[in-house]
Amino acid sequence: MAKNMTSENPMSEIRIGDVTAKWARNNHLHVEYKAQTESTNATAKELAFEEDLLEQALCLFITDQQTAGRGRGKNTWTTDQVGSALLSSWSYLLPIMPQPTASCLVGLAVYRACSTTWPFLKWNLKAPNDIYIGDKKVAGILLENVAQGDEVRFIIGLGVNITSSPESVETSTSVLESLPEGAPLLGEDYTGFLDRLAFELSDAASHCDQPLSPTEQLSLLTALNLHPLLKEKYTAMEADGSLYMGAKKISWADL
Repeated sequence: MAKNMTSENPMSEIRIGDVTAKWARNNHLHVEYKAQTESTNATAKELAFEEDLLEQALCLFITDQQTAGRGRGKNTWTTDQVGSALLSSWSYLLPIMPQPTASCLVGLAVYRACSTTWPFLKWNLKAPNDIYIGDKKVAGILLENVAQGDEVRFIIGLGVNITSSPESVETSTSVLESLPEGAPLLGEDYTGFLDRLAFELSDAASHCDQPLSPTEQLSLLTALNLHPLLKEKYTAMEADGSLYMGAKKISWADL
């Protein structure tokens, strides 16, 4: 991907899904790419244990447009411009069932990938499943599990606004919209982001049945407390993902 994703280039020429699928193939990852689909998570669940995919530890499902994109609970994922967002599901074949700490680990993984690639932006994490730049949402995560016998598919649904954000959602932004004036969104930066994202998500999936390490707890606390809309800072975190605001204990799943 040699092009810069800047405002000088017509956005219609850039399809984040197509670019991501090409990156996946170049990295010898199994990828299922469709220009339009109902939901990448729905497709990932439907094909979770297809015989020809059982040898794939990671299957990546990508699209440029979702007609029924889902978020957590009854939330939906909205995009105005086709091809402007990373709309993806990362399906890991595991021998174990992910535990509640998986949500913490995946949130931290996406935060790390973003903040490593564009460290000059004000990245922060809003529990349990949103990534922000400053006070604007840029990414959302939806985790689902599908089991068959002793095998589990751990499906990480991830949407990231890359070149634009929905005009109807004032609290959203995109990577391109957040860059300093005159700074281009380089193709090499985006593929570097995908490299880091794949590493971080795979690492999170590999120990999603384990308690959070002290380093992970401190990293999560830092990312969470950077969120400018947080009314009160978190003061501590336990290995099971529970958070504290002073003496008040809060379950990650209840956020």
